[in-house]
This record gives sequence, structure tokens and C-alpha cells, in this order.
Amino acid sequence: MKTFYLTLTISIGLIVGGFFCPPMGIIDGSVLTAVGELLAFATLAQVPRLIESARNGRSIKLSKGDFSAEVKSESKV
Repeated sequence: MKTFYLTLTISIGLIVGGFFCPPMGIIDGSVLTAVGELLAFATLAQVPRLIESARNGRSIKLSKGDFSAEVKSESKV
């Protein structure tokens, strides 16, 4: 989780810095690409945690069309 917040902070810094660099008021496409890559890697870092949750009785469902994600916890009686 620390990785996500670190990359989120860096991404916000890139956006703010890109806004104040010439040309003023325009965020360059390279800044947006860098932000997307940072957040994608932070999200990817959470995959091992999801896999471990699946081993502990939770199910995971992912879909691509109109994106759908689901994690269920099965109650053990």
C-alpha cells in the first residue's frame, strides 16, 4: 500500500510541475503518460496481495469489457 501512495504523490507532483512549466497552463502529454505508468505499476504491485486473499477463501472476478472487478469472502461455517 505504501507503493501506491508514493507513486500517487509523485504523480500529483508531476501534474503540478507540468502545469507550471512552459508553455504555462498546459500539461504535456508526456506528463500524463508518466502519471499513467506510475499508477499502473502501483496497481500492479497489489496483485500479489489479491492472490494471497484468494488463497485465504476469497474469490476474485475480473472482466475487461466495461471493467468489472469483484472480490468475495466466503464464510466458513
